[in-house]
Amino acid sequence: MARKSFGIGLIGSGFIARCHVFGYRQMPVAFPAVKGVPRLEIVSDVTTDLADRAASQFGFARSTSDWRKVVSDPKVDIIDICVPSQLHREIALAAIAAGKTVYCEKPVGLSSAQAKDMALAAVKAKIKSIVGFTYLRNPLLRLASEIVADGTIGEIVSFAGIHNEDYMSDPDAPFSWRCDASVAGKAGALGDLGCHIISIARVLAGEIVEVNCDLRTVYRQRKLADGRLRDVENEDEASALIRFASGAHGTVSSSRIATGAKMRVGFDLVGTRGALRFDGERLGELQLYTRDADGARSGFRTIYAAPSHLPGGALLPGPAHGISFNDLKTIEIRDLVELALGEASPGPDLAEAARIGAIVDAMLESGASRGWATPQF
Repeated sequence: MARKSFGIGLIGSGFIARCHVFGYRQMPVAFPAVKGVPRLEIVSDVTTDLADRAASQFGFARSTSDWRKVVSDPKVDIIDICVPSQLHREIALAAIAAGKTVYCEKPVGLSSAQAKDMALAAVKAKIKSIVGFTYLRNPLLRLASEIVADGTIGEIVSFAGIHNEDYMSDPDAPFSWRCDASVAGKAGALGDLGCHIISIARVLAGEIVEVNCDLRTVYRQRKLADGRLRDVENEDEASALIRFASGAHGTVSSSRIATGAKMRVGFDLVGTRGALRFDGERLGELQLYTRDADGARSGFRTIYAAPSHLPGGALLPGPAHGISFNDLKTIEIRDLVELALGEASPGPDLAEAARIGAIVDAMLESGASRGWATPQF
C-alpha cells in the first residue's frame, strides 16, 4: 500500500533546519511501518540565493524568498518554522489560518504571551502542532517517564536539572542574534537551553508552581563584525530554585558560557525508593538506582539505549550501539508525520510551549525582583 505523503514547507535553512531535513530523509527508512512520508516541497530563506542554495542542497522541489508563499502553497501540508523567535508568531498564526499543521522550533516566540497567542489560535482552529523539545524524544527519557509512573523509584522528592553548553564561552566570541532581545527574546541561556531542561522536569516531576531565579550576564558586551561593541541584552547563565505542585522541590540551571560543556543536558531525579540520573553527553545511557532489603547490593546501574526501548528499535541495531541528536530529530519527524495522519499527539505542542514559556518568564521576573515568582499559565 502506498504511503500518504505530506508536503513540507520549510522556513529557514540554517543549522537546525539541516537537522530537520536529515530527519525527513531518514524517517521513512527508519520507520517503514508509519503510513505517511514527508515530501520536500518548498523551502524559503531571506534571499533568493539562500533559498535556491537550500533547495539544491536539501533536495526541495522549489524555493522562494517569501515565507508567505510557503504558507499559502496548496501543495504544503506542514509548515516547519526554523527561524529566530521574533518571526514565530507571525508565521505560525498565518499557517494556522491557512489550515496547516505547525512544526515550530523552540523557544516559541519572544515571550509566553506570544506563545499563548499561537496556542489559543491553534486550539480555536483545531490545528495540530508539535514543538522541537527534541531531548524528550530520547527513548531513554521515555523509559525514565515510565519508571516514574510505575512507582519504581517511589514518590518524587527532588529534581536537579542542568543544561549547559559553551558556544559563547570565549570572551572574544562575536555578538550573536541570540544576544539580541528583539530577535531571540529577553531570555538568553534560559530561552535557548533552559527551556529544554524545564520540559524534562515537567514530564518527570510535574507542574512547576514557583521559582526563585538568579540571572547573570558575564560578558556584557560583544563585538560586531565591524569591530564596534554592542551590549548583550539577555543572560549568559541562570540558576533557579523550583517548587513542584506535588511538594517536591529542586533546581534548574542553564549556561551558554560553561567552558567544556558541549551538550550537558541532564538531571538527578530522587525518589523515596530510588533515583534516576541522566547526562546528555552520554545520550545512550540512563542510570537507575535501586536498593535491596539490607542495602548490601544497592547502587546505580547503567541502562543502555536498546531496540527494546521504543521507538529506539528503528534506529539501534543493538544495545549501546549509540544514539545521536539527529536520531532524536528522526523520532520527532516520525511523531510529526503520525500527528499529520491523525494519530494522538505525543507532544509537546504549542500549548505546552506556552506553559514552558510562562515558567521562563517567571524566572526572568524573579531574577529582576530577587524573590519568588509564580508562572502565569
